[in-house]
Amino acid sequence: MAKNSVFSQVIKFIPRSRFEGWVRELGSDKGVRRLDSWTWFGSLLFSQLSGHDSIRAIERVFAHSDKQMRSMGFSSVRRSTLADANHSRSLELLERVFGYCLERVKGLPRKHGFRFKGEVLALDSTFIRLCLSLCPWAMYRRSPRGNNRGEFVKSAGIKMHTAIDLAGEIPDFVVLKEGTERENHDLRVAKMLYEPRSGSTTIMDRGYWEVAWFAKFTECRAYFVTRIARRVGFRVAKSNVVDRTQGLICDQEIYLTGRKTQEDYRGKLRRVGFRDPDTGKKLVFITNRFDLAAKTICDLYRARWRVELFFRCIKQNLKIKKFLGFSPQAVKAQVWVALIAYLVIQQLRLTLRSSISMPDAMAVIGTLLLLRIPLNVILGRLPLVRRHPPPLQLMLNF
Repeated sequence: MAKNSVFSQVIKFIPRSRFEGWVRELGSDKGVRRLDSWTWFGSLLFSQLSGHDSIRAIERVFAHSDKQMRSMGFSSVRRSTLADANHSRSLELLERVFGYCLERVKGLPRKHGFRFKGEVLALDSTFIRLCLSLCPWAMYRRSPRGNNRGEFVKSAGIKMHTAIDLAGEIPDFVVLKEGTERENHDLRVAKMLYEPRSGSTTIMDRGYWEVAWFAKFTECRAYFVTRIARRVGFRVAKSNVVDRTQGLICDQEIYLTGRKTQEDYRGKLRRVGFRDPDTGKKLVFITNRFDLAAKTICDLYRARWRVELFFRCIKQNLKIKKFLGFSPQAVKAQVWVALIAYLVIQQLRLTLRSSISMPDAMAVIGTLLLLRIPLNVILGRLPLVRRHPPPLQLMLNF
């Protein structure tokens, strides 16, 4: 039996001394009388791990577990002060904690599952829906209601832009951005914030199609894999032999022929065609990487779905559907703490070399959060159960 609770063991991955150093540097506790930054962060992290989506519930848990919470350095929590903190506290402190956890996870041994060296990143974004009447600042777009083009419905939300490192499924960077659909377009944000690194391979969908941006990858000696856009003119310079039993259709070296595209990208590209044997769907990929087999290019794009699994894991297992506040600071603070909780659990899995899946790890930690059980027992292998054979049945003589 462990001396400390599961929550106490988890939060030790964020050193209190370093956290207080950030608080002093940023002045986060200046003028604060009751709810200090450490307690504010701890209450939000506890909410994410335990699944509590109510300020009243957090207040009751901290009140009834006062001795355990004080042993971790937390003070009492009142719903009014917690609501005020969510509304007014700066997000830079949470961004510092996220960056620290990210660097710790990146320093652990990881594998992306492919037989070549170099980073493999999946670039994508997800929309976190909000209520427009409660969050008017998060207006996103007006879309037609059903088949009636004259009636429009407004939607609200923020977008999370990220690139997932497939070695460990950890976010390489995260940007939370509100604004209209035009301001929040995937390609527009990526061109401003994403810098291709030499030797890395970026996988993305057609929403990021821009030939001039692809030229930047080649200039940086970075690679990309994406699906070809519709109605793109090209000239085939060379066709390679493919194994059609693997679903491959073509493996070609091409040059773009459009006047604008030819000016934006003057180099050679690779076009790989693939037909899914199960669904019969045809997919055509474009890349500037020529050293890999054609089937590996297809497998790379298939691995892009791991970023979708990351989004689903964040939305289903952590609390970013029901929010504790409706101001921009409150919404973004909850998302940042959800990402911190994801990184801490991922660090636990990698440190303990656990084979348990990420959703299962989140579920079991959240269920046993206040119990005194070692983390290596929770995330370790289940004990083997010996099943004895049933006793022989008596034969009845008739």
